[in-house]
Amino acid sequence: MKRLHRLLPASLFGRALLTLIGSFGLFAIATFLIIVHYALAPVVERSAADLAGIMVLSARTLVQLPPELRDDYRERLAREYDLHLADEGPVPDASGYFFPYVERLESALGERLGGPVRMITSTTGGERWFWVAMDVGGQTIWTGFPRRRLQTRPLEGLLAVAGLALLLVVTSATVSARRVTRPLERLSFAAAEVAQGRSPNPLPETGPAELANLARQFNELGAQVREMLANRTMLLAGISHDLRTPLTRLRLALEMLPADAAPDLVRHMERDMDEMNALISQAVDFGKNLGAGEREVVDLGDLISDLVMGRQRVIWQRHPICPYRVDALALRRIVGNLLENALRYSRDQVEVHLDCRLPKPVIYVLDRGPGIPPEEREAVFRPYYRLEQSRNRQTGGSGLGLAVARQLAVANHIELEIGARRGGGTVVTVRLPAAAELEHRDTSEGLSVDGGAGAA
Repeated sequence: MKRLHRLLPASLFGRALLTLIGSFGLFAIATFLIIVHYALAPVVERSAADLAGIMVLSARTLVQLPPELRDDYRERLAREYDLHLADEGPVPDASGYFFPYVERLESALGERLGGPVRMITSTTGGERWFWVAMDVGGQTIWTGFPRRRLQTRPLEGLLAVAGLALLLVVTSATVSARRVTRPLERLSFAAAEVAQGRSPNPLPETGPAELANLARQFNELGAQVREMLANRTMLLAGISHDLRTPLTRLRLALEMLPADAAPDLVRHMERDMDEMNALISQAVDFGKNLGAGEREVVDLGDLISDLVMGRQRVIWQRHPICPYRVDALALRRIVGNLLENALRYSRDQVEVHLDCRLPKPVIYVLDRGPGIPPEEREAVFRPYYRLEQSRNRQTGGSGLGLAVARQLAVANHIELEIGARRGGGTVVTVRLPAAAELEHRDTSEGLSVDGGAGAA
C-alpha cells in the first residue's frame, strides 16, 4: 500500500487528472467490452456463417452443374459475389495472414463440411486472397475471395473510436483538473506572499461556489492582516514619537549643564540615549514591514566598498566591476546589518567576499566569532532572539538586526544562509536572485490571482 502511495503524483492536479483519466478509462474499456460482446461479436458470427454458407452452396452447385455451364457459373459468382471457384489451389504464402473474422469463417466452414478447415492465403496482382479446399461430391473445389471483399472493418473502427474517446477523455480530464487546481495553486502562491510580508492582489471571487467562498474568506483574511500590520506600524510610530520626546528633552538638559558638571556621567548618559534612539529606530524599521523598493543597476563592488569604508577590522578586496540590478538601499541594509552583527561578536577581523558569477552573484560575510549552533541558525532571524540571553547591550545586540535583514531579504527574493566557517566562526551567505527570476516573480505578483555571527 505504501509503495502504491509513493507511485501517486505529488500534486493535486496530477492526482485529480489520474483519477479522472482512470475513471473514464475504465468506463471506456467496459463500454468497449460490452459493445464487442453484445453487438460486434454476434454480427461477426452471423456474417461469417452467411459467407460460409454461400461458399459451400456455391461449391456444391458447381459440382452438380453440367460441365458446359460451369465456366459461366464461375464468372457470375466472381462478378456478382466476388467469389472464385477453382479446380487447383493457389501457391500459398509462407507467412499466412489471419485475423478474428477468418478464424470465425474457418469455424463456420468446419461446421458445414463436417471437419476441420484451414484456410490459406496467396497474393495475386499485389492483392491478398483467402482460399479453402472443399471436398464436395468426390471432387476438390478451391473456393476463394480477395481481401477487398471484407469491406467492413468493425474492429478497426471500434478501436479508432476508442482511441478518439481516450483522446477526448485525456483532454477533458486535463481541462477539468486544471480548472479545479489552478485557483488552488494561485491561492497557495498568494498565501506564500502574505507569509513573506507582501500583499498580493485580491483573489477573484468567481468560479464554483466552494472556490469562490474560499477566495472570499482569503481576501477577508488578507485585509485583516494588512490592517493589523498597519496598526502595528502606527503603534510603533506613536511609541517612537512618545519615547523620543523625553529623550530629546533629556539631551537638551544635558547640553545646558555647565561644562564641569560630572563629564563622565554626562558622557555615559549621552551614550545611553544614543543606544535608546538606535533601539527605537530598529523597532520602527521592523514594524514598517519593509518591502522591496525600486531596483537600479549598481556596481556591487562599489556598494560593498562604501559599506566597509570607515569600519575597523574589515578585510575587503576590491572586486572588478560587477553590475547588478537590485534595490540598493535594501541590499545596503542587509549587508550592513550582517557586518555590524559580525563585528559585534568577533574580536578578530571580519572578511567580506564577492563572487560575481552572474546571473546570481553571492556575497559572503565571514567572522571568527563563537559561531552559531546548527539548531539555532534559523532562530536567530526571529525578532528579539539572541543567543546571549542576558539582554545586555555590552554582550549582545537588540535582537532586531538580523530580523530586519531577513525581512528585507525575503521582500527582495534574496536568500540568507548561516553556516560554520572552517577554522571556527560563522559565514553568512547572501545569494542574490537572477534577473530573470525577479522579472518572472514580478509578473506573477502583478497577475490577478483567480480560477558566527550571533543574533543582533
